[in-house]
Amino acid sequence: MKTGQEFCVTRTLNTVQYLHWGMVVENMGLDHVAIKVRDLEQTVDFYTDVLNMAVSDRIGDAVAFLRTPAVAEQSQHHEMNVTQYSDEELATLEERGELELNLHEFEENLPEDGPPMLPTTGPIYHIAFEVPDYEAITDAAEALEERNHPIYRGPGRHGPGNNIFLYFPDPDGYPIELTAKMEETPEVGGRPPKRWPQTPETWNVWRKTKDLE
Repeated sequence: MKTGQEFCVTRTLNTVQYLHWGMVVENMGLDHVAIKVRDLEQTVDFYTDVLNMAVSDRIGDAVAFLRTPAVAEQSQHHEMNVTQYSDEELATLEERGELELNLHEFEENLPEDGPPMLPTTGPIYHIAFEVPDYEAITDAAEALEERNHPIYRGPGRHGPGNNIFLYFPDPDGYPIELTAKMEETPEVGGRPPKRWPQTPETWNVWRKTKDLE
């Protein structure tokens, strides 16, 4: 396939090889995330009760569209699309022993040199939501502790991005990140990219301070 922007694709043994990258869109932003879940209503309750999202629409009993209503006077229809696993998919999870999750069991085995990633969520590292400031992060951490809900990491501060973070799982084990004060990157006159070392201190620069206490 070839377009006027010299975008070429070949297929070899079901593998797509991009020979010549050409721009296909000039102005883009991240719009929404779609996930599959074990129990749709449990997940909707979590995102509406714990994260203050709202349901915009549903499709039958299997799909819900969620938005963040507190961000502005008018909200985008949805930032998240949540779909119930089919009966066949649930049966497969049950065969693998992955249907029922104890989210607290994962806490001891999470790596220190990267985001908390669970074996039950495939390649998805986490889903991040922006909050205003550090106080919002600590308030959320306290509220989660009161609910006896596991916190996988934080509050802390990442090196890349310089953002404050808090990680915890949703009912299906998808790691949720609350983040605040992300570094802004000017497109003109900004700093060059930095290559950070793969160390626990890169993922949480506050770790150095704690080690000195």
